[in-house]
Amino acid sequence: MKSLKILLLLVSICVTQSLNAQIKTLKGENLSSTAIDKFIQQQMDSLKIPALSIAFIKNNKIVYYKATGVRNAEHGRVDNNTIFEAASMTKTVFAYAVLKLVKERVLSLDTPLYKYYPYDDISSDERYKLITARMVLDHSTGFPNWRENNKLTINFTPGSKFGYSGEAFEYLGQVVKHLTGKNTDELIKEYVFNPLSIKNSYLTYTEYVKKHLTDGLKDNKTWGKNDLYLQPYVSYSLYTDAKDYAKFVIQLMKESDTANSTFQAMSAPQLELDTVEMKTKISACLGIFAEQTPYGVKYFHPGNNDDRFTSIFEFYKDSKIGVVYFMNCVKQDELTKRLNEFLVSGK
Repeated sequence: MKSLKILLLLVSICVTQSLNAQIKTLKGENLSSTAIDKFIQQQMDSLKIPALSIAFIKNNKIVYYKATGVRNAEHGRVDNNTIFEAASMTKTVFAYAVLKLVKERVLSLDTPLYKYYPYDDISSDERYKLITARMVLDHSTGFPNWRENNKLTINFTPGSKFGYSGEAFEYLGQVVKHLTGKNTDELIKEYVFNPLSIKNSYLTYTEYVKKHLTDGLKDNKTWGKNDLYLQPYVSYSLYTDAKDYAKFVIQLMKESDTANSTFQAMSAPQLELDTVEMKTKISACLGIFAEQTPYGVKYFHPGNNDDRFTSIFEFYKDSKIGVVYFMNCVKQDELTKRLNEFLVSGK
């Protein structure tokens, strides 16, 4: 591996797209593209982030986009087509498609899923017959995030409390595939990607992904890729970038003010999370989270695949300000904290 010094020099290589649309901070101060450039470079340098794809949104438009950094140990440049793993941000895209199917009466949020599609992996525990699509989408099924020793368990009575679970989303993915007769990637393309002109995002490993996927710096130490997703996984297998995913976030923002929209159903609070230590109120909605802030409600969802790819999207409903980023390292907590401070004050 070449020296860190060379890596940091190459981090400055970037592709920037500013639409000359100045946005304001949540406090109402002007925030120029120059100020955003400076902020991003400071974070890349201080946090030693190899590569970043980031988009800022204002009033339902992408007003700033940047792809910057290096994509592998050989210091290959990031460019406008470089893509990342979206990790758990896949769940929000899938949840949106599920709620479209609910509107079409393909399934109901509150019908036990076993009535659609029995699940042999957990059939020995009768409590699984309580699990509904709503419980999957608000993470209250009782399933663990992932099974251990190839055995799936139920850790609490379904519907009784919050417990984040990728396993639950995969079960719902099987139910949806059974009901529609379509593979998940086909379904997402039909209900999300095609209507929103999202052209370079995929739930499985394709030739485009092979050409444009960045490596990740696992644990901020070792370059490489995760296992390739040869089949779609509704909880984590999306390959994308900030400008593509921002189109989806913009749709959610538009629908946040539209009565009876898919997003209005998605954003209905279901469970309040225990966040005493965080001194904030966060609710689990349906495939998305909502936080009460001094600047109104903020909707968001983070992602982390194997501490090699991390990401988040956030938007403030009242201020119409949003941001999406993907990076190929595990500095998400630090960057998100600084980014939120920057959106408030511009510093």
